[in-house]
Amino acid sequence: MIHKKINILFYIPKLHNGGAERMAINMLRTLDETKFNISLAVITNEGEYFHLVPPFVKIYNLKSSKTVFSVFKLRKLILELRPDIVFSTLIRSHIVVNQALHGIKRKPFMILRSPTSPKLLFSHKQLSFLKRMLLQKAYSNADLILAQTPEMKNELVQYHKINEQKIEVFINILDTDFIDEKIKNIENPFDSFKINVVAAGRLSYEKGFDILIKSFKTIVEENNDFFLNIIGNDNGEKEKLKTLVTRLSLENHVKFWDFQKNPYKFFFFSDLFVLPSRREGLPNAVLENLYLKKPVIVTKCTPFMNQLIEDGENGFLVEVEDQEALSKAIINYKKIKNSIKFVQDTNDINMIFSNMLQRIK
Repeated sequence: MIHKKINILFYIPKLHNGGAERMAINMLRTLDETKFNISLAVITNEGEYFHLVPPFVKIYNLKSSKTVFSVFKLRKLILELRPDIVFSTLIRSHIVVNQALHGIKRKPFMILRSPTSPKLLFSHKQLSFLKRMLLQKAYSNADLILAQTPEMKNELVQYHKINEQKIEVFINILDTDFIDEKIKNIENPFDSFKINVVAAGRLSYEKGFDILIKSFKTIVEENNDFFLNIIGNDNGEKEKLKTLVTRLSLENHVKFWDFQKNPYKFFFFSDLFVLPSRREGLPNAVLENLYLKKPVIVTKCTPFMNQLIEDGENGFLVEVEDQEALSKAIINYKKIKNSIKFVQDTNDINMIFSNMLQRIK
């Protein structure tokens, strides 16, 4: 018996460096092309992650200057393709997808992935009243919402008043085959005589790189062999961070590498990975470094870190913005036993989308 393929349209406005975008790409790469016809709508054909899109995915460039301006173009594409499912992974794209579907008689199923903690969004007032209202409408109209952690599911219920029955916990998946391929035949980018600490992410305030740099002043005073490697695109903080490095006389101990197409060679050859974030959803880089059996030091930027990290076994947990604790943990990184084997979560995006087929039928 031949089953009808499910037609899925992913809407990822820009394939720039970002955790939510990378997770959507991982989903694209994981989906079984024998079961799904997959299309991808973007607003520009530029971006660091374009090279990761599988060849079986058809890309549609909506050619919009901003995500908000793509509503009618996306609506036209949906009417043309008539997908069974439309998937979004960013707040701004959630809003646009919901607006694009308004008034369509045969609506596709709308699956939205929550990219970050609703509690943090509300407590830090990161959403304007209008955006909060539009996001609420999108979540209300969604057929399925994917939460990255059980805590995030509870927050979606609490802050957005969503029926928990339509929320499914979906822990971030790793494309381990891709990671394994990217660490083959690679050269060490570091000075092997140094203790190379790696931190990765966009250079923005919430990532806490300023705290990490300040902690390094104490670290190098105790052990001059430590060297900090920061990987990621500038998101408004790079000049401030470079000024901070200069003010603390750390020019010989800190290097900014910008975005790297293959961050895994940096992770692979590092001595440890540090995540100094003030707030996070579920950072992919931590999962990737655990997979590569690297000791990690992370802040308690999301409750789920307590389930990922067993203190002293595979890493250290420190309080958010605790510069002194961060310094101490990094200095003592060799005390991490690294004894816990990383186990990929049993999430199956193929199953989630396939279950939609039963409803489509």
